[in-house]
Amino acid sequence: MNVSSVRAAHPIPAIGFHRLNQFFRMSNRVSALSSILRSPARILGIVLMLVFITEVAVMFVLPHLLPPFLGETGKALLDAVLLTLVSAPALWWVIIGPLRRIAIQEHERSETIVANASEGIITFDHVGQIVSCNRAAAELFSADMNDVIGNSADTFLERLPNEFDSLPISFRLNAKRCDKTVFPVEVSVSEYPSESKTLRIAIVRDLTAAEQAEADRLSMVRETEALRAQQMATLAQLATGVAHEIRNPLTSIKMLIQVNRSKFADEGLPTDDLELVEQEIRRMERSVNSLLDYARPEQGERSVFPIQAVIGKTVQLIEGRCGQQKVELKIDCEREPITIDGDASQIQQLLLNLSLNALDAMPDGGELAIRAVRENGRLELTVLDDGEGIRQEMLDKLFTPFSTSKPAGVGLGLGICRRIAASHGGTLTGQNRAVAGAEFKLSLPITAINESAIGDLQQREGSCKAF
Repeated sequence: MNVSSVRAAHPIPAIGFHRLNQFFRMSNRVSALSSILRSPARILGIVLMLVFITEVAVMFVLPHLLPPFLGETGKALLDAVLLTLVSAPALWWVIIGPLRRIAIQEHERSETIVANASEGIITFDHVGQIVSCNRAAAELFSADMNDVIGNSADTFLERLPNEFDSLPISFRLNAKRCDKTVFPVEVSVSEYPSESKTLRIAIVRDLTAAEQAEADRLSMVRETEALRAQQMATLAQLATGVAHEIRNPLTSIKMLIQVNRSKFADEGLPTDDLELVEQEIRRMERSVNSLLDYARPEQGERSVFPIQAVIGKTVQLIEGRCGQQKVELKIDCEREPITIDGDASQIQQLLLNLSLNALDAMPDGGELAIRAVRENGRLELTVLDDGEGIRQEMLDKLFTPFSTSKPAGVGLGLGICRRIAASHGGTLTGQNRAVAGAEFKLSLPITAINESAIGDLQQREGSCKAF
């Protein structure tokens, strides 16, 4: 669309259009001159050039203007007057005027940015007296701008220091409104460029909404944990009763199936159906035992033991299956024993469950890694696989009872593992890896023991070796 079509669609008065063109031409000229005049060397060169051109012009014009009765002094005086009268307007038009417009534009732009900023901005002097503020600061303190300016910064910002070791600096403190209500803010203080006196500028951010959101989040987390604890207690009671009621009849049925299967085998009758029934009964028994383990975790004997011993026993249990599935098993563990205080059998149950879950995720082979390191006085035990990973819908309910993606799973294994970790003062988390697969991390406090006790543990366990 060209200019004529724009004017036809939206007619503009001739005077208004002329002024608009004048405005754009002036803006373009100021912009071009500002780019030229930003260099001091360019300004000096332009001044010298203008003075030289003016002096040459005056030299040519002066003989035609001088009366014959003037002497040398009169000629020099007239030469200076003409040079001044010609050079001064030229310097104003070429240099001083554009620089003044540039300064005014920059000042107006800065004032516009400060005035329309969404955060409160105040400037104060070395004694803390507020020199200026923007609209957002006045609204933040629920005051008129004129009431803010001239007051001490302590009137609105509690415990604002008068001296600062270094600037810029940022800190949190409480602010006060005119109605004496207090609210949290974050204040960033820096030097304000001023030639007349020392000024500082403070950017004030209201933290009320952020702290309220954090408080709501923590409250929700506490409520969720309380609800989960209540659900777990109810589930434990229910599981104990149901498991006892089911386990005894299952045991009787299994014994009858085994007796009849032996009779059928002796008489040459097919026993495939009975074998299938017995397998299903055993699967039900495993589910019932999982319920009992979840409801009443075994109270074992606590002792100080090296995690290397638990890893060694777990490796012995899973390396056969790793070979069958063509899974490469990698162990990364320190030679120096990492000792923890707890029930070694429960920690082994936890690590074995995580390892078996990893193997279930890699039926066609892959890599299973078990890593144990010290980090900030804690043991970080990680089980990693490169299988298909955790399904997105399962990430938020990994440790929720009866939540499982396995066709024959019960969904209590990870819940039992988390309870074991919690009973040892630790945490258990699970997530998908960035590349492929999943990782579960167990964090437990390390128990420090003396060197003689470490030697005894090494001789007793016989598993504190480099894998």
